[in-house]
Amino acid sequence: MTGIGSTIAAFLAGGAVALGGALAGGSGDPASQTALVVDAASGRDGRQLVDERLRNTDAVVRLPRSSAEALTDVRYLAEQGYRVVVTGPQASDAARAAGVDAVSEPTLESAVAAAR
Repeated sequence: MTGIGSTIAAFLAGGAVALGGALAGGSGDPASQTALVVDAASGRDGRQLVDERLRNTDAVVRLPRSSAEALTDVRYLAEQGYRVVVTGPQASDAARAAGVDAVSEPTLESAVAAAR
């Protein structure tokens, strides 16, 4: 029974991820959307885990906490056809390492503006 239980759990988790991806964003066509990959430290506002400016954008937002997470986020979003905007040293390095033609912005404010 453990094998079936874990198979069902994996299936449900995969479905939840797919559904979350389908609900995120407006038009559903990644080629028409922008994704922001912002170093987690740069995407915070004081005690808030996510800066208000990121909450108010229509872009898909990722806040990687490590270089490995940044690389995964940048590669995944680029492969999905998103226009990728990065800010912060980890996200910028990840875009270069992945060979992704991302827009690199020096500040959170300019990254949010570039996502419009």
